[in-house]
Amino acid sequence: MSSQSIKRTGHVKLGAAAVAGTTLEYYDFFIYGTSAALVFGKLFFPSYSPLAGTLAAFATFAVGFFARPVGAFIFGHMGDRLGRRATLIWSLALMGGATVLIGCLPTEAQIGWLAPALLVFLRFLQGISLGGEWGGAALMLVEHAPDKRRGFYGSLVYVGAPGGLLLATAAVNISTAISGDAFTTWGWRLPFLMSSVLFIVTLIIRLSLEESPVFAALAKSDKKERAPIGKLFKTQWRDILLAIGVVAPGAVLFYVVSTYAVSYGTTVASMTSSSVLNSLLLAASVYFFAIPLFGWLSDVFSYKAIILIGCAITVPSCFLLFTTMDSKSPLLTFMGFTVALAGAHAALLAPQAALLASRFDPRVRFTGIAVSQALSVSVLAGTTPFLATLLYGLTGSTLLVSIWVAFWAVVGAAAVVMLAKRPVYVDAEVVKAVLHSNGDPSLPVR
Repeated sequence: MSSQSIKRTGHVKLGAAAVAGTTLEYYDFFIYGTSAALVFGKLFFPSYSPLAGTLAAFATFAVGFFARPVGAFIFGHMGDRLGRRATLIWSLALMGGATVLIGCLPTEAQIGWLAPALLVFLRFLQGISLGGEWGGAALMLVEHAPDKRRGFYGSLVYVGAPGGLLLATAAVNISTAISGDAFTTWGWRLPFLMSSVLFIVTLIIRLSLEESPVFAALAKSDKKERAPIGKLFKTQWRDILLAIGVVAPGAVLFYVVSTYAVSYGTTVASMTSSSVLNSLLLAASVYFFAIPLFGWLSDVFSYKAIILIGCAITVPSCFLLFTTMDSKSPLLTFMGFTVALAGAHAALLAPQAALLASRFDPRVRFTGIAVSQALSVSVLAGTTPFLATLLYGLTGSTLLVSIWVAFWAVVGAAAVVMLAKRPVYVDAEVVKAVLHSNGDPSLPVR
């Protein structure tokens, strides 16, 4: 086999590992979000009113997001000190174990207050895991990729989002069909238990991966940073703030669409749960292919240009989505979901991994992109379903929810313009400099 064929095979395996891992992570998160919207209020908070029960269920959903920065700091330190590969395996094991245990939990009717307490604890572990997963998977893809294809390869880490959404929605539909009226008693557990199969497959793939060439060079030359968190906040705090702004619109938009809209469609728009979930499932299928397409386009044009297009589409997307759901038409609802996911969100996300990785010093890069993403997602996305439910409860309208999303699209556009002007680390030059340096701790930037 030629060296080019070997390299191509390695890239395919790397892409499969990243997609499978992030698919599992997002699958686990989405089945929790769907269960929070459909059954958790009744099972774990039955003494509340329907609105209060939904708010309480979404509050536990938010706990996972507040845990993300904890995971980002823990796994970021591991990723910059111990390596990208080992960190990915540990984050995967934590998520898989927590999810299966949620599927085994007794309800409030069986063990009282301990049931919601255990639910919150396991949700916290899920959040810690996801805080490290995205950064590691993104770096493994981008740091292995050719310089002119980093946008495309980096976009593959986001394919796990629609992949997880597709599998989660399908799993809920299958479980509903199997359990029928018993979905709220035992059928809801099936999607959580099914995750064990995907976990085993993903673990096998990840164990066969090679370490990132950038980290391998740093480790070989003993150029790893001893305290990456301190170094990061001392030298690149501006980049962290800008990266948080770049991530923000996608974080808010996605959880309005994938979580709150499910609750809105079934409880306010009076659509059947199957109509909403099937519309979302079909839109996620289009979204699945839109992400690598926008990743490829970001290599052809620029990371900045594609993200700005995503910001522009984001502004009207939620106004359109809620209007289509109010029509109660599954076809129009599918179109609303598609514009928001395959149009706006795919363009926002696809170039992010390549853009963020290029702006952080490789010695603190894992920590940099993990912390930036986790802080933005935990503060904004984690509270979005709760905030959207509360805003609608106070006003009886989705207008403020849509305005909230549009506001962050404007913030994201400003942030990406400013971040694109920051110094760039080119990995090929970095590896060469590290392996042939005479002790100079600085790395080349453009």
